[in-house]
Amino acid sequence: MTWRFAGATGGCADRPIVSTIDAFHRAGYTAVELGTPPGHFDPWSHDAVRALRTCLRHLSIEPVAIHAPFGGLLDLTDPNPHHRHAAIGAILSAATALREVGGSRIVVHVSDVPRLGADVGARLAHGTEALSVLGRAVQQMSVTLLVETPLPHLIGGQPDEFAAILSRLDPSIGVCIDTSHTTIVDHWDGFMRVAGDRLMHVHLSDHRGRFDDHLPPGQGSIDWGRVRASLERIGFDGWMVLELACPCPSDAVSRYLEHALRQTRELFGA
Repeated sequence: MTWRFAGATGGCADRPIVSTIDAFHRAGYTAVELGTPPGHFDPWSHDAVRALRTCLRHLSIEPVAIHAPFGGLLDLTDPNPHHRHAAIGAILSAATALREVGGSRIVVHVSDVPRLGADVGARLAHGTEALSVLGRAVQQMSVTLLVETPLPHLIGGQPDEFAAILSRLDPSIGVCIDTSHTTIVDHWDGFMRVAGDRLMHVHLSDHRGRFDDHLPPGQGSIDWGRVRASLERIGFDGWMVLELACPCPSDAVSRYLEHALRQTRELFGA
């Protein structure tokens, strides 16, 4: 198989996106998924979008996707309709920025709210409705909506909950499977079955067994042979995005990213 690898800039949340993309470029990456953490990239700012577009073109870096803003009041399952509308608006702003720089996929979180103590059924219904609205809206922008598999303790983070969401969404809406989210508790096979032919995007990172550590593949406890075999069986041809936590010393970022890419290629026989 031919694997396509990209890097997620949002892992370097404390660095401006332009300097982060330069670090990915020096590490040998030719494609990125754009992150939107505060202080990293502001998709509402025309100047920021213009500077990003210039940077991407100058370095010949392909913006394969954008990870939409999330967290706090930006939750698609929030029972407060004003908060849900704000989350939808933030995601659409990110989609607009993505189109301006030449990308076509937007990754969204269903929810970042823990299941414990929440009205899971009501929140899943709110989230599904919001995702349906978003799917129709971004389709008009020639953007594909990708729903990311949540961590297991969050709403939507069980295969049956995720399946309930997808069952009510238009087939044009795809799935981004996160290797850490789905293996901290062993739900990898379950989420692969649920995603089915909607699977278009993979977030690659490793963990030590308890937390979403965002380690380079091969530096944690994930069975990468199993992951690779699963993706080979379905003939996966989407993007494999390394979603890593950047090291603190800024002068070490490029070397870290380069090593992670090389190690990942070895794991996947690329």
